[in-house]
Amino acid sequence: MIAGLLASLLLALVPASARTDDVQLAAQHLRDDHPNLFHDLSEARFDVAAADLSAHADSLDDDQLLVGLMRLGAMPGVRDGHTGIFPLNPANRRVLHAYPIRMYTFADGTYIVGQTGGSDLLRARVMAVNGHPLEEVMAAVTPLVPHDNDSTLRLRVTTFLNTPEVLHGLGLVPDLGPVAFTFERGGNRFAASLAPLTVTDYGRAIGDLAHPLLPQGITAAVPAYVGRRNQQIWTTKLAGKRVLYIGYNETLVSTSAVARRTSKAVKTKRLRAVIVDLRNNGGGDNHTYASLLDALRRASKTERIVVLISRMTFSAAENFAADLERVAHPIFVGEPSGGSPNLYGDTANTLLPASGVELRVAQIYWQKSTRDDPRVAIDPQVPVSLSSDAFFSGRDPALDAAVAAALGAPKLLAAAPPRFSYDRGRPLDLRLGEAQTSGGVVRQSLTFDAGRGQKKAYWTHPEGSGPWPVALFSPGSDGNATSQLPDADRLARRGIASLTVDPPAVLVSCRVSADVRAYTNYVIGRRRALDLLALLPGANVSRVAGVGFSFGSAVTAALAGVDHRLRGAVIQSGRAHLSAPIAAACRSRLSSKQLKAYLRAYSAIDPIRYISRAAPASLLFQNGTRDPVSPRKDVDAYFRAASKPKERHFYNAPHELDAQALADRDAWLVKLLLG
Repeated sequence: MIAGLLASLLLALVPASARTDDVQLAAQHLRDDHPNLFHDLSEARFDVAAADLSAHADSLDDDQLLVGLMRLGAMPGVRDGHTGIFPLNPANRRVLHAYPIRMYTFADGTYIVGQTGGSDLLRARVMAVNGHPLEEVMAAVTPLVPHDNDSTLRLRVTTFLNTPEVLHGLGLVPDLGPVAFTFERGGNRFAASLAPLTVTDYGRAIGDLAHPLLPQGITAAVPAYVGRRNQQIWTTKLAGKRVLYIGYNETLVSTSAVARRTSKAVKTKRLRAVIVDLRNNGGGDNHTYASLLDALRRASKTERIVVLISRMTFSAAENFAADLERVAHPIFVGEPSGGSPNLYGDTANTLLPASGVELRVAQIYWQKSTRDDPRVAIDPQVPVSLSSDAFFSGRDPALDAAVAAALGAPKLLAAAPPRFSYDRGRPLDLRLGEAQTSGGVVRQSLTFDAGRGQKKAYWTHPEGSGPWPVALFSPGSDGNATSQLPDADRLARRGIASLTVDPPAVLVSCRVSADVRAYTNYVIGRRRALDLLALLPGANVSRVAGVGFSFGSAVTAALAGVDHRLRGAVIQSGRAHLSAPIAAACRSRLSSKQLKAYLRAYSAIDPIRYISRAAPASLLFQNGTRDPVSPRKDVDAYFRAASKPKERHFYNAPHELDAQALADRDAWLVKLLLG
């Protein structure tokens, strides 16, 4: 505590202008050191934030300035968990503090998993800090936390809220003295006053600053992934020696010995799978894992590869997971990863002299997935959340699920449906063309960022200023932003605006990873189009329906299932299992075995997986009785699976439907959106 007081006194003697210099130095290094600072951040927003903090720096106290610098450092957003200011960084010259507890957010709440100088708070749920509900404190702290994705935020936010300087700078605690935390255990609430320690003393007392889960509160045998978390890499056999388990906890050590062990194990007749556990791996050096990657690539030809991931899987460990995904096609089990398949890393570090903290700025973009991959995390095919009860009782449900996946029947291992998650903070970069009017219909071309780059679109609406309800169109596999413009004209004459958007350029390549990614990009692009409506002149964002034809109808079904901003959706010439006609189109290009694998993987995005979750949106199904692409049996299964309210109509028409179907669709949309 004395060291902390002396450091604070020294900082107080620094000339006030030096605080402004710190802000300007931080902004300069963020701009100069980062390879692409504005990948998910508008330059204007950054400049305004830096100028505002610089203008007020002299009037802020040390903790307010620290919070301001942390907020500035975290502005780059997703894929940038290396860039920012970290309270437990040993390179910080300023002596920061931590309350004497370690918190972890489980599926059922945030609990104490570690404690210095006692054990009375272990297994207690955290409810409030200084009278502020925990959710409020987390919301205040979140903009300061560098992250690749929501998993990184979930991991790190408790470290930032455990830092008294951060809470004081946010105005949540009065000073750096003891603070009352509110806890709950067994249905009973109680308070405890916690006095902070210096980070050095905290690290020495808590025993482990690298890993989020500590064994202190576990009441039974400690599971191996916790007990051996500090062992860089180790192996064992599971399930009667049918599974080789590799605990890969740090990407710094040579993997050649474990690679040889893996290759040897794969040659034994009894072995059926390899499990690689990356749940404790926060990264290191991605040049160290080549031997193991190659061994697993070769093993994947005969054995099943299962990879355990968590919010801790980050940096070089995420690079390894992304490389493994590409070459070995493993089954991922656990939580969404803490790192992004493509991420910014390898930092340049700068000490901000007046503030006494180190700013880290990523210098390299590691593209381990494809260039257009919109994901900011690897989502597990077998999601397993960890509850506080499972952890404290020494159970390891993720490992249990991994063993089951390793030994389970192939038909049970189809990939889980993607969540189509995306970064809502990414700038839309709207560029509007000139509006043209003809016959009472106004059309305006535009481009916007649909998730991984600019897409062309058209905004079509009646004359006047609106507001108009909106139909969001999605064309078939050979369509583009112009394909449904005649439909948009029809609706404009009836008082409804339309947005038509280009889909991804290639939807079917017969390479399943690329095709699933293209479909995912298509759906994400439609979610971004819903975001875009708020910027389009005259759009009524509370009255929106989706309209999809053929391939686009599957996209519309997925959109309705994951994004409940739609009031309704029209599913034209759709079927329950899109994977069937897509795989059929690839039959001449793939072997029988390849086709079977393609069909199994592509089935993860079949629209029947999403349509049951469309409620409260209303659904209209339209199909032709002479449609060879959508057989009646599959159409019936699709309609049965759909949520209510729903209705369907059949027409004596081919796949392209007929004029009556279009008239019925328009009337249905008018009733839904204008009625």
